[in-house]
Amino acid sequence: MRRFLGFFTHVIVVGFFVSLAVVWSGPAQARTVPETLAEAKPVQAGEVTTAFSIDYVGVLWDTPVGQEHAAEAPGPEPHGAVRLRHDGTWGPWLPLGEDGVTSEGQWASGLVPAGDAQAYQVRGIPAGAESPRAVAMNTTDGPRVTVDQAPGGSAQALNSSQCRTRAEWGADESLRHDAAGKEVWAPQFYDAQVTTVHHTATTNNDPDPAATVRALYRYHAIDQGFGDIGYQYLIDESGIVYEGRWSGAASTSCGAAGGTGADFAHEEGTDRMVTGAHVVGWNSGNLGVALLGEFTNHRRFGADPKPAAVSSLKDLLAELALRHDLDPTATVTYTNPVNGTQKTVPTIGGHRDYEATECPGERLYAQLPTIRLHVADRMAASADDPPIVALTTPADDATVSGTVPLTAEATDDVGVTKVAFAVDGTTVGTDTDGADGWTASWDTATVADGAHTVSATAIDATGQTSTDLAGVTVANNDVAADSMHVGDLDGTTQAQKNRWTATVVTTVVDNTGAPVAGATVQGTWSADGTTGSCQTAADGTCAMSSPSTSRTTSSMSFTVGSLTHPTALSYVATGNTDPDGDSDGTTITVTRSS
Repeated sequence: MRRFLGFFTHVIVVGFFVSLAVVWSGPAQARTVPETLAEAKPVQAGEVTTAFSIDYVGVLWDTPVGQEHAAEAPGPEPHGAVRLRHDGTWGPWLPLGEDGVTSEGQWASGLVPAGDAQAYQVRGIPAGAESPRAVAMNTTDGPRVTVDQAPGGSAQALNSSQCRTRAEWGADESLRHDAAGKEVWAPQFYDAQVTTVHHTATTNNDPDPAATVRALYRYHAIDQGFGDIGYQYLIDESGIVYEGRWSGAASTSCGAAGGTGADFAHEEGTDRMVTGAHVVGWNSGNLGVALLGEFTNHRRFGADPKPAAVSSLKDLLAELALRHDLDPTATVTYTNPVNGTQKTVPTIGGHRDYEATECPGERLYAQLPTIRLHVADRMAASADDPPIVALTTPADDATVSGTVPLTAEATDDVGVTKVAFAVDGTTVGTDTDGADGWTASWDTATVADGAHTVSATAIDATGQTSTDLAGVTVANNDVAADSMHVGDLDGTTQAQKNRWTATVVTTVVDNTGAPVAGATVQGTWSADGTTGSCQTAADGTCAMSSPSTSRTTSSMSFTVGSLTHPTALSYVATGNTDPDGDSDGTTITVTRSS
């Protein structure tokens, strides 16, 4: 890293490695993230529900050694499939694709995005699979836990950093330790010989990449048993680089303390790299870089990697090649320093160069020859400086709504040809004439309210690029919550000997449509006038069951009588709704199953 940064000391922004000055004052403040909620269970035939709404589902099983990547069955679902239930309706069966990381003697699917599903179901597990199991996760709605201390007080930052330390993406470091507090997988360090490109086989157009990184961390560390995330680096669609595998010491904060990512994946005080778990049998001395997303030719899920992500990948690979004296266009004999086994591979290879796997997907793998050439160009680019770009509007940490102007300042020694503006890695405007400044506009109504990343990428006459980022919050529906109501009522029945019971799940939302946790629901059953109550969880739901009723009673009704909450939220019954139409929002009738 010293060589690379020295090479570009006159450049304000190159890739993700150099950020502008940041001045912080005030006491440190706790950095918190949602706790990762997870439930792992043996695969079963029927539906599986969890105590939380589901963000991701992964399926894995044990295999005979050497069969980790084989297609165990013909047809469109060689590894089985999963489907998801939302609001009482099952979605289509989704074929399980292989994870970008799989350990010896194990097959693991990529994490399937579940979109707050209430249940999942798995089918078609191959006959040879041993101990098949599924894990459901939620990395967005759990109680917030402290992961780090961030500098506090006022901040003056000219741009947002393009890297994220483990603390910044929310790594729960306790996952790396066993019940006795011992580190499951202590770092080992070797000289870097090669780099390997992966995809994570997760969703494209990811609305919350940090949450996906946390899910991958849990999946690799706990469910696949590595003790940590398998990759040394990850890159999201906006080109932000995330620190992967723990390398023995906390890295310098990118956003708060001017960290550059130089300490990611390397032994403190040396240029030796930490061993990851991303290519079975070929990990030591092999740096693994994974782009978030799936880049196969699958018609439903596959896509091309975003240009910002590929540009950042080239920057990172150029830095690593300079730092470790690697020839990006060469084919070399990699020698595993642990056991002496050898393999002839490209210096910059894809996962499939080592073993039979889809990773990193056909669409990314096909770009590797061009990527190698561009990496070499970046390494030889001292005579032609990359552009200097600064995103001037919107400001970092701004709250925006409506149509927002996007502006940037850009200069270059051979001339800037255009500036492309993007939101979450998707281009929203390009300016090819900077005579009156580099500008575009963005209709924020095209994205959901919440956190988003805006970027400006300057491109010079020789094709070199630089990018500046800002994190913003879209608030088109920023209405203060002051009331609550029933958002949905759903009923099910359970048969008993000569009797039956009903269960009603009530969803409580506030006047902005957000789920309300901690609300007390009170209601009455029509069968015998029995009353009951329950308290809503983080997803705004709670369940209440009826008394046992004779089978001579064919149906019963449940009526919500009141909603109360310890805060100032008031119950507005006239706002009660039921999107699936099986109730009037206040009363639902449940009919006994025949």
